[in-house]
Amino acid sequence: MTANTFARIGLSLLCALGGASIAAADKTAPVPVASARLAVSLLDVMRASVQIPADGIWGAAGGDKLSDDQWLLADQDSINLLAAASLIATPGTGKNDRMWVQSPDWQNWVREYRSAALDVRAAARAHDLAKLSAAGDRLTKVCEDCHTKYRPATPSDGVSRYPFYPKRELPAQ
Repeated sequence: MTANTFARIGLSLLCALGGASIAAADKTAPVPVASARLAVSLLDVMRASVQIPADGIWGAAGGDKLSDDQWLLADQDSINLLAAASLIATPGTGKNDRMWVQSPDWQNWVREYRSAALDVRAAARAHDLAKLSAAGDRLTKVCEDCHTKYRPATPSDGVSRYPFYPKRELPAQ
């Protein structure tokens, strides 16, 4: 390949990445439905990558004043919520997962979820407890609206939720 070919490929990649980041920032952008399939069900993703960090945000938002470490945890939770937005737009191994992610209703819910997660992230980064509380309330509404349609009273695998992670200490180095 010539240097010119490498330059064109590099420019194409930059344009593609730039477009992807613009779409990620646009709260109304279409939700891309991936052709790949997750190795787990959307139910598993919801429990591990949405429920646990959402519980962290709701707990933090209910506080009076957060420490620096608590704000860092809220920021980490917001990142996990945002990452989950891409995962829940991808079908998993659940029997209804592919049908759900292709549904315009599901895609709208994913957009709303992503937008709420962006609000959580902005509030956590600003260390603004009032905004974190409002974003947490919005996240609650989005989750409840989705659960009304997509979450059965009893999950098919019988697991309602995963337990909270115990605090883990890194060994001294």
